Amino acid sequence: MKFFKAYLVILLVATTISNSFTQQQAQFSMYMFNPLINNPAYAGSRDALSITALGRKQWVGVSGAPETATLSFHTPLRYEAIALGFSVLYDKIGPSQTTSFYGDVAYRFQVSGKSKLSFGLKVGADIFGINYTSLDATHQWDNLYSNIPNKAYFNAGFGVYWYADNFYVGVSSPKVLENKFISTEDDNSKQVNHYLLNAGYSFEINSTFDIIPSFMVKAVPNTPLAIDANVNLLLYDRIGFGAGYRFGDAVIANVLYHFSPKFRGGYAYDYTVSDFGRFNTGSHEIMVNYDLDFLGKGFPTPRRF
Repeated sequence: MKFFKAYLVILLVATTISNSFTQQQAQFSMYMFNPLINNPAYAGSRDALSITALGRKQWVGVSGAPETATLSFHTPLRYEAIALGFSVLYDKIGPSQTTSFYGDVAYRFQVSGKSKLSFGLKVGADIFGINYTSLDATHQWDNLYSNIPNKAYFNAGFGVYWYADNFYVGVSSPKVLENKFISTEDDNSKQVNHYLLNAGYSFEINSTFDIIPSFMVKAVPNTPLAIDANVNLLLYDRIGFGAGYRFGDAVIANVLYHFSPKFRGGYAYDYTVSDFGRFNTGSHEIMVNYDLDFLGKGFPTPRRF
């Protein structure tokens, strides 16, 4: 059993640092409530100083499974065409750890009376390292692995975001430079470009509830498309219930509560439907968001996006 657990840990690390196996961008079930991590053009879109914290514990029951935490904020400036953002992300998988610091700048302009188009740039660094000594050795050869000390890797990304009160469409590539995390003869340990498309729309059924479908498509060279689809039901501008599906991976349920037009919190649970579901009891995610209305525009009802 110890050998099996160690094998799973090593497999998880391999899938993180190798573009041959899977995508490297951190995964979130409540992506619709924290777009700044992936798209810098989202900055300023809530017309407030918006602060979001999100934590995710994936594949509970598997030793060394991913654990992710983010803290981000963004705000328009007094000259509202310009908006700034900043985010910190911590991602741990087995003995590997990545801490990312990124700043965002967006330029926004009115497309029509109700919608805006924004172009954004993201610049920052990923600090990556592997501590193999944190693993329990199950074979004498395991001790041959050498730790990889923390090292910072500069990167940059871009995005486009079109939005109004009742819809949004975003396209982005959060990291465009293909840094190599580990010195090897092949390219399996380098960062790879991610291309993301996400969109959502709020259908106002009546004064009681809205139906809000959304989706995210993630494309990475030499890997299958990853697609998340979600439908939320918002009741009385206060409480939301949602269900989603990550194709080939998980069924998702989430709940969102607006404590006030400025403050909201949410929880999501993933139930793994792939064969890997035999080894875990699901994934948990918690999100809180607060908006500070320093521009004095007010929030008569909770913002949808």
